[in-house]
Amino acid sequence: MKKAATKKAAPKATTKKAASGRKVPSAPRNTTVLLERSHKVVTKDGSTVLKVFGPDYKVSAILNEAMNEARAAETGLPVAKVLEVMKIRDHWCIRREWIEGETLANVMLKDKKNLTKYMREFVAIQCEIFTKTSERMGNLNDKLDKLISASPLPRETRYDLHVKLQSMPRGKALCHGDFNPTNVIITPNGDWRVIDWSHVRLGDPLADVAHTYLLLWISGYVPAAEKYMNLACEALKVKVSDVQKWLPIVAAAASAKFHDPKKLELLVHWASVFDYE
Repeated sequence: MKKAATKKAAPKATTKKAASGRKVPSAPRNTTVLLERSHKVVTKDGSTVLKVFGPDYKVSAILNEAMNEARAAETGLPVAKVLEVMKIRDHWCIRREWIEGETLANVMLKDKKNLTKYMREFVAIQCEIFTKTSERMGNLNDKLDKLISASPLPRETRYDLHVKLQSMPRGKALCHGDFNPTNVIITPNGDWRVIDWSHVRLGDPLADVAHTYLLLWISGYVPAAEKYMNLACEALKVKVSDVQKWLPIVAAAASAKFHDPKKLELLVHWASVFDYE
């Protein structure tokens, strides 16, 4: 007599206490930790990726993240698809497909002499993303406006940036929102996939370029940031000064999310500079 097949049990998410006493998620059993933060943990669970959120995360934000990623996939871009949204014990989770390959950041690190070549490919991928749009996705300017309000900048500076943002184009291009070499996977076949679409919005491509430039710059890759800026402007046929107009706005918005003192100091500096015109 044959034994009945047993269904594989879902991994159990657990909770641990941070030094502050606040509950944060820990990795489910039998999974490999890929990323761990105070409010989320990302693990590899077999052939999928499981993102486990902490109790402070709003359910609406988690569902919106999954929806935006699904809409990005619907544009036809080669992205990591959302497989399911579920709750494991007290934690909401998003399961995505696992993309086999190596991050562009690692590829560039191993082959530094070909930085320009990889940067051109990086820019080409971002420009392809800009050719896509979605009818039901939120606008980047609205998100930037809310983040500026939540930034640690002085009230007068925030006011000036809100006013400046009102004069900037809204745009309808798909903007990844966290486009950097660690979020680009090069597969064994040489194809590319872009992951982590939680911040995707519709907006002006130059705002997304400004954000990528800042991410590289505050991470200490200043020469790569400058090379990226020049190549992106060349590809989009715009002046560097056109992108620079977005820098204080994007820096202010980013300062609401960064907690690293050194990076925060750099972002506050960028947000306080207005003389790009």
